[in-house]
Amino acid sequence: MYVPPTIDPELKALIPPLLDDERVQLEQNILMHRKCRDPIVLWDGVIVDGHNRFEICKKHGIEFEVVEKAFESKGDAMAWIIENQLGRRNLTDVVRIELILFKMEMLRKKAKKKQVRAGKDRISGKRKKMLCTKKSLSEAEPVHVLRALADEASVGRGTLQRYMDIKENGSPHLLEQVKNGELKIGTAHRLLTKEILTGLRQVDKMYKFIADSFPFKDNEEANIEIKNRLSGLSEMLNEILTELSGKKEEMHEH
Repeated sequence: MYVPPTIDPELKALIPPLLDDERVQLEQNILMHRKCRDPIVLWDGVIVDGHNRFEICKKHGIEFEVVEKAFESKGDAMAWIIENQLGRRNLTDVVRIELILFKMEMLRKKAKKKQVRAGKDRISGKRKKMLCTKKSLSEAEPVHVLRALADEASVGRGTLQRYMDIKENGSPHLLEQVKNGELKIGTAHRLLTKEILTGLRQVDKMYKFIADSFPFKDNEEANIEIKNRLSGLSEMLNEILTELSGKKEEMHEH
């Protein structure tokens, strides 16, 4: 009994969408020859390559060939999709970087699972406490790893680093502008630095306002309470100021 290929939304999301003219060209080629030149690649009946070809053939009632690939897990299938896309299409730097970062995260999770399993075997059931500190994308990876990732994405390490800074510290709107092509990575990174400088100036103004506003009342007891509360706020703002300053220095180093 024939079972048509199925689509996994998570796998399909890894496939960068075709540009309008690319899809038109693909559809015209398939209609002209009344067949699909390349087979649809499946993993246990799920499409891992050929989503666009499948949809066009299904739309026009055109037969297509399928080939099955074997993967140990869905993660392995996803890694194959990413490598396949990087090797076959002219993709923008942003799309290439996103694919590489996704692959990096998958490999990191896979390695962590292996470490956990190996640790359990070594300690023979003994309880082990682990403290995990969250780091930024750039801090979590040594320079040689970033260089390898940049090479795989076919971009410079500086381009990769700047994009990671934008993704980690930029506003959602700024990141979206980069993804949809409104802003280049370098331009967006300069705007990100400007955002941080603006934040520093705002913190400075707030801190100065608090410092210049003491005392607020003639009542000494109330004055003490206000000072205590605002002193705590000042410390919080100082921490923010220090953090923002550090991020600014990191970006200038890159």
